[in-house]
Amino acid sequence: MKREQLESFKQWFTEYVHTFYTMDDDFLNLNINLKECHTHRVCKAMRDLAESLNMNTEDAVLAEAIGLFHDVGRFPQFKQYRTYKDPISENHCLLALKVLNEQKILGDMASDERAIIEKAVEFHGAKALPALDKRTMHFAKMIRDADKLDIFKLLIENYRILSKEPGKFKWELEFPDTPECNPAIINALLNNQLIDYGTIKTVNDAKLLQLGWVFDIYFDHTFKQIFDRGYLQAIIDLLPDTEEIKEVSNHIMNYMQQRIGSLS
Repeated sequence: MKREQLESFKQWFTEYVHTFYTMDDDFLNLNINLKECHTHRVCKAMRDLAESLNMNTEDAVLAEAIGLFHDVGRFPQFKQYRTYKDPISENHCLLALKVLNEQKILGDMASDERAIIEKAVEFHGAKALPALDKRTMHFAKMIRDADKLDIFKLLIENYRILSKEPGKFKWELEFPDTPECNPAIINALLNNQLIDYGTIKTVNDAKLLQLGWVFDIYFDHTFKQIFDRGYLQAIIDLLPDTEEIKEVSNHIMNYMQQRIGSLS
């Protein structure tokens, strides 16, 4: 994929997103801006990951295009439903494909590159990746890593706001901020299992799900970024100080230490 094509995609993205901002709905604007900024950071994460993998220029540009498109379904989703919760609105990955199709964005692309973008976008938010051909799988793994890396940062910042000044929390709060933690989630983490999004009932459950992402990170570069930035400990510090949380936290951190140790 050529860089000139990516630049035209970026121009389209900016124009498309700006159609969702309004003059009189601060809540909508905040949440649209949240995903617009997230997209730009994921694009950078894809560039950085591509560089770490020594990808050629055309593949690196293709990776960034996937980052640009991965969440385009979030904008119509929030405008229509005023939520980012897929189970009570629409699957934002499939909605992204619908946007790209309706806007005829990928029509001039080579068929193989278009297929890679569509599959990577379709499955970036799935619990686990399905069977894909080797090249498509590589890009699908990249966007899942880059997406998670930025969501770690984003959610930790918002969890801290919520814990200190809940009255100033202005973004959508998807789950109630109550002390409970789902025992099934804790048990799954202790067995290195991925968490089903449908089991999340509270903000603490969401934090635990995020800790479990360590079992779904594909590239050493991403894992090192998570470690170096202290994301896992930051989430642990925001969870209740109970014995079951200590047990799962120790398990997660031991897994992290072993993985990091294997990189040296």
